[in-house]
Amino acid sequence: MQEVYSALVVEDVKDTSNYIRQRIEKLCPAIKEIQQAFSIDEAYDKIRNEHFDIIFLDIQLPKGTGFDLLRRLSDEGKIDFEIIFITGESAKEFTLRAIKYSALDFLYKPLDDADLIHAVNKATDKLKTQYFNRQIKLLLDRVGGDNLGKTNKIALHLHNGIVEFVNVDEIKYLEADGVVAYVYLSNGDRLTTTRNLGYYKEMLMMDYNFYPISNSLLINQEYILRYNHKELQLTLNDGTVLFASKRFGKSFKDTFANQNQNRPKVFKSIAQIWRRILD
Repeated sequence: MQEVYSALVVEDVKDTSNYIRQRIEKLCPAIKEIQQAFSIDEAYDKIRNEHFDIIFLDIQLPKGTGFDLLRRLSDEGKIDFEIIFITGESAKEFTLRAIKYSALDFLYKPLDDADLIHAVNKATDKLKTQYFNRQIKLLLDRVGGDNLGKTNKIALHLHNGIVEFVNVDEIKYLEADGVVAYVYLSNGDRLTTTRNLGYYKEMLMMDYNFYPISNSLLINQEYILRYNHKELQLTLNDGTVLFASKRFGKSFKDTFANQNQNRPKVFKSIAQIWRRILD
């Protein structure tokens, strides 16, 4: 017998809320009960008094945001549901990165049918793992302002709905393998994520010290010991040897050579390190 689930749509525009509800009813038959809330206070009261398996949560709401609602619920220990964020194209990039770091899903309006089905299937799989509070805490740590950095963790999607919480500074490098990516950790472990390298690439390069040396390798610069440009060979501080592509190898060398030349005061210590690596 197929399991059935309940959902709450939190969206302040009634027509949009009705549209979202209709798409869920048509495309996600496992969700049998769907309620709606049109404000933070109404959603808060419903969630406190009833149980929902999945919350479809708009980010921008009257008198606050979806994150304000989650903070109230988290403070009271009332997070026992999966969340799928729904947002417009104008959502701030740092907000979307915070959601990705937390291994939560978001959908753009208007909803794409395939994306909606995929997000709901993932949410129902994850309901069995009970990671709600850790994921929400990680999210809220990252959305306190325009700057990320209150936490150094990233949540990685693994198989069977498992979410692994890892310190970013423990990641040596990531390697692409088709639709999955391998994450190599400083303790010698290798994790297989169900997301491709591109999912993690932009945020790790933007917020942390990661750099691509080929289309399939993204390196944490903190682990680099030596780079031999002639051989396109990069050695990590644990002896791991990796090879750059010609295009990325040249970019890799030029980027840091220029960085050190143009900003010697700010990057003094980095310049000293990279001078040794690039020689």
